Amino acid sequence: MNLPQPPKRFQEYNKRLLNATREVSESTMQKAAKKAIVENNSDNNIAVAVDGTWQKRGHTSHNGVVTVTSMDTGKVIDVDVLSKYCACKDKKNHKASCKSNFRGSSGMMEVKGACNIFKRSLTFHDARYTKYLGDGDSKAFEAIAKENIYGDEFQVEKLECIGHVMKRMGSRLRRLKEKMKGQVLSDGKRLSGKNRLTDSQIDKLQNYYGLAIRRNLDCVHAMRQAIWAIFMHKLSTDENPQHGFCPIGEDSWCGFKKAEATGSAYKHKNNLPVAVVEAMRPVFRDLSHPDLLKKCVHGNTQNPNESVNNVIWLRVPKSTFVQIEALSLGVYDAVCTFNEGNSARLQILQNLGIEPGEYTLHDLKCLDKEKLLRAKYAISQQSKERRKAKRYKRKREEEKNKTNAQIAGYGAGMF
Repeated sequence: MNLPQPPKRFQEYNKRLLNATREVSESTMQKAAKKAIVENNSDNNIAVAVDGTWQKRGHTSHNGVVTVTSMDTGKVIDVDVLSKYCACKDKKNHKASCKSNFRGSSGMMEVKGACNIFKRSLTFHDARYTKYLGDGDSKAFEAIAKENIYGDEFQVEKLECIGHVMKRMGSRLRRLKEKMKGQVLSDGKRLSGKNRLTDSQIDKLQNYYGLAIRRNLDCVHAMRQAIWAIFMHKLSTDENPQHGFCPIGEDSWCGFKKAEATGSAYKHKNNLPVAVVEAMRPVFRDLSHPDLLKKCVHGNTQNPNESVNNVIWLRVPKSTFVQIEALSLGVYDAVCTFNEGNSARLQILQNLGIEPGEYTLHDLKCLDKEKLLRAKYAISQQSKERRKAKRYKRKREEEKNKTNAQIAGYGAGMF
């Protein structure tokens, strides 16, 4: 076919590819930042969501990435790639070409990356990130607040991710269940067991808690009232109904109030014993505190960040260790396609001096169309219900297997 001989060394080409991808990635992030400012009424003090992700689970990962997305648009506006892997033979005297750009524990990568991103926000985007949406771990936020990056005039405000706040209910109740394992309550029975605080009950309470927040974003008082309505629901019986916090009317989510409005009969079910519900009271009290709920009225989550993380690790599998160049290439390509779609790769090819052909243009457009169709289906009610049913089925099977193992008394070395 008279093809030219392939090169023996690819390092030079890898650098060119990395630089071309970085340029396009930065261009898409700058476009995303400008759009976020426009969405914020042309105010350059914008709200962002910050999240860290690691190539390896636990606290031993050599590689980590910090992503920052706009709360208004959901697009990536900055990333920071960190690696503490060093190939230098003398670890005390690093070479000038050392590829490591981080020293310290893996857990501190998110702190370092977040600080780097906030410090360059004015030079990179001419914007300030004055609202910080993060998870419960506030080390990165505390570091940013301590450094006072924007001065006393522009203080960074901490917001909570609704998804993570919702999960706190499940985590707290599971810890309570584990802590009180074997203890006898005032009714002479244990906290967990049949018709008591089971894993499926915890999952339901977690979902109800999330709905109470999402349905009342305009009012902290209404949000708090809806949370305590969940608590009172679990106490309610036919003899002693407790629905004072529930909304009234035929369209109420409360079956008792709906039946009361329509004049039909209602029988209480799925309630829990008083001793079990009272054991949960401290958890409800902490998670309904106004100071926490005030940080949730924005109604946003870190889902865009988690989506970006997923795109990154699809390109750079967690099962295979890579050095910072390969990781950076995967991150920049992920940002390009996340912000602009697969069509962003056309600009990468042009930056490399390659003019895309007709079939390349057609196929990349088709990939973007397929991506949009999958996204539309994913947000449909049918798809949500199917995923929810799968989760509940998996949870029930796990709980059943756990119960069977306890009954059988299975343990290592017993047979």
